[in-house]
Order: sequence, then C-alpha cells, then structure tokens
Amino acid sequence: MTVKLVLPITPKAQARPRFTRQGHAYKAKAQRQAEESLCTLLAQHRPEKPLEGAITMTATAYLPIPRSWSRKKQAAAREGAIQPTGKPDLDNLVKHLKDCLTATKFWKDDALITEYTGISKRYDDGNGPRWEVSITATEQTGK
Repeated sequence: MTVKLVLPITPKAQARPRFTRQGHAYKAKAQRQAEESLCTLLAQHRPEKPLEGAITMTATAYLPIPRSWSRKKQAAAREGAIQPTGKPDLDNLVKHLKDCLTATKFWKDDALITEYTGISKRYDDGNGPRWEVSITATEQTGK
C-alpha cells in the first residue's frame, strides 16, 4: 500500500525539549502548535488502519524563501540553483514529520521504516511551502 501526501504547511523542525527547574521535560508552546497543525492535516489522510510491515519513505520539505533576498536570488532559489543549507536541519525536519505521523496513527512506530528512498529539503518552487511525502508499506511474510 502506498500513501502519497502533499501537506500545505511550512515544514518545521523537531525542537529539543525544555526543562523546568525541577528537571521535568516539556515542549515549548511553538513546538506544540506546530505539531497540532501538522497532525490536523495528517489526520485527514490517515489510513483506515495503521500501516504494517516494512515501510519505505520519501519526503521533501519545501521551505519558504527569505523575503529579504533580492528578486534575482529568490528566482535562483525557486529554480533550485540555491539550496537551503542552513537551519532547520534536515534530520530535525524529518523527525518532526515522523513524530506527527506516529501520533496520527499512520503506523504503530516509526521503527517500521526500513528505507528512505529520498529525503530532501528545497526552497519553495512557486507552489508554496509544503511537505511532499510518499509512504509505502510492504507486508512481511516472516518476522
């Protein structure tokens, strides 16, 4: 089974937990809001039952182009000549996406992911900031 998603939301990175003086961990308000927004979008596409078996995942994060850049530089970013080499880190972007996919019950655990066939971050190509995701689950005959 393959699920393909285009999620019209600005990709956000998974933030590190915050700690109280007593040592209790918590998520910052902005992190909770980002998770709620992404989970709301994902819930609309959730499969009837969680995916099982080995999962292959492809994901592209399309990030907004800084408005402070010149028109020429923005055009180069849209065309792919300039790549987003700064923050947020790609692995933190994917961690946030996977955590939300787990929370919305796309699968039982992201440990089921056995292969990434493409994980990338790009600048918005003119279609808006978004996530483009493909998830393929393959039933396994033996465990």
